[in-house]
Parts: sequence; C-alpha cells; structure tokens
Amino acid sequence: MSRLAAWLKARSRREQYGIAAVAAVLVLATAGVAVAGGSDRDILWFDGTPAAAPAGEQAPESGGGAEPGRGSGAQQQAGPDESPPPYVQPFAEQPGAKPRAPQPSPTAGVDIAEGTDGCDHAYGDRDVCVPWEFPAGVSDKCAWLRERGFEPLKITGGRDRHGLDRNGDGTACGAGD
Repeated sequence: MSRLAAWLKARSRREQYGIAAVAAVLVLATAGVAVAGGSDRDILWFDGTPAAAPAGEQAPESGGGAEPGRGSGAQQQAGPDESPPPYVQPFAEQPGAKPRAPQPSPTAGVDIAEGTDGCDHAYGDRDVCVPWEFPAGVSDKCAWLRERGFEPLKITGGRDRHGLDRNGDGTACGAGD
C-alpha cells in the first residue's frame, strides 16, 4: 500500500483528482450493476428477442405480449446477419428534382505556379527538389548539388533553367557537365 501512496503523492494535484474521479466512476458503475441486477438474458434485440439466444434457436417468449404494429405470426429473427434496408433521403424522390451535372473530381490535379514550393521540378522525379534559387555565392551548382547527395538528374521538364546540362545529353550534372 505504501508504494501506491508514494506513487499517488508523486502525481500532480490535477492527476490526483483525475485518478479519484475514475475510481469513483468505477465504484458507482459496479454498485449500479449490483443494485439493478439482471443478466445478459434480459438484453433484447429491437424485435424483442433476447440477445443471449444463440443464432438459429427459437428464443423463449419474453412475456411482454406482441409489439404494436406486429401480427401474432412467427417471431422474426434479428441479429448480425441481417442488415437494414438502405435509407433514402426524402429529398431524393421530390417531383421535378433533376440530378446535377457531374462536378470535377476533388482529387484532380491542381495547377500550381512554378517555384511556389521553392523547388524546380524540371529535374529528376516529382519528389526531387532542386532549389528554385541557389544560395548567393554558389558558382558551381552541380558541385553544390553533389555535396548534398544529388545524383545526376534527368531533365524532365523540357527545359534547363539553371544550365546544369552543359553537354546537352538530357542529364543534368552528369558525366561531361
């Protein structure tokens, strides 16, 4: 018990109140179940059959009589195998309602101005970010890129804005550049 007391003292006042509140809720919930009594056989599905009845077995009558709006015929089986019919919104069947024309996809590509993200995507794959503007004082851009782990890059944008492909072979900062 002294370990628990030491642990509780190490908590902040706010944490102590939270722990006390959780403990109180657990005690009250346990007392409520004990006072209310009952068992899982008293839990009913929406159609009045006990939830504890195994699937395929006829559940014993609950003794409450027939539900309003239901005949005295055979009792319906309800359970996880059945799914309710789809709900149709009331406005969908209004007279004169016309379907709208299809709208553009929200996942369609969006045109963004070049350089907005600070990258020149004309070099390499989509995820390669060659700087739109190199830092001031950089005279050899290919050396600067190699120092930062860039390999020779294929020119994909159709233009060589930075002049990284000096020999015109389609590869920026490659052999001979």
